[in-house]
Amino acid sequence: MKQSKQKNKPVIAVTGPDRGGFPAWIFTALAIRRAGGKALRIRPKILPPDRHLPRFDALVIGGGADVDPDTYRELLDETDEPPPAEASLKKERGRLLSFALAPLLFLLRRCFSLRAAGIDRDRDVCEKRIFTAALERKLPILGICRGAQFINIEFGGTLYQEISGFYTEIGKVESVYAKHLIDIDTNSRLHSVIQRERCTVNCLHDQAINRLGRELVISARDRAGVVQAIEHPHYPFLLGVQWHPEYLPTIPRQQRIFRALIEECGRGGSLHTD
Repeated sequence: MKQSKQKNKPVIAVTGPDRGGFPAWIFTALAIRRAGGKALRIRPKILPPDRHLPRFDALVIGGGADVDPDTYRELLDETDEPPPAEASLKKERGRLLSFALAPLLFLLRRCFSLRAAGIDRDRDVCEKRIFTAALERKLPILGICRGAQFINIEFGGTLYQEISGFYTEIGKVESVYAKHLIDIDTNSRLHSVIQRERCTVNCLHDQAINRLGRELVISARDRAGVVQAIEHPHYPFLLGVQWHPEYLPTIPRQQRIFRALIEECGRGGSLHTD
């Protein structure tokens, strides 16, 4: 009976890097399990271009290294620069606070492997392949941090590669804990999942969505106007969040994101790739 239940659980493919990313994988796998699914770890070495895709029912594109900017550089122009960082007392205080907290933030980033240095082209290729397959089959898709940015790029969007200019007045709260306030569009899928117009999330990203990809809509922003969530209104379930809900296991509304992903697996026809 127990084996039968395990077999019936939807398989959720979770992408990540070859090196690092283990804590993110553990937290994501735990969130998926609590929501009723079974996580399958996908890395470039496990899924080289010549290997068949595994069977899976939904896809989570995890956080990590920056997406290679060459994939969207040709779409950028002068209007795509973020606001200039204006000199102000708040900014100077923010700098002092940043310097004071820098060692702690460095340790947290190293511990949780939230962002790898540089770019990971092998991962970009791996994720593009599995994302395309999931998209063609209309499988449920969730992008987390880098994953949300990746989704935007795949739909023809671009990124801000530097976002400090947005936070000169209100300051950017970098934290693994839910301390960063966002506003959610009440007509969005995200709102129907979280059931809040406003909530706090964690924040450890240093890039953000710039030009929105085709057919995508913005479902949440922070107080500085930076995009915090995107979705596809005409796709069964395609959601990208700029924060890390997997690192907020004690907040039920954040865990509902994983539950919504898994509940969507049971809707529609065959959800397995070839």
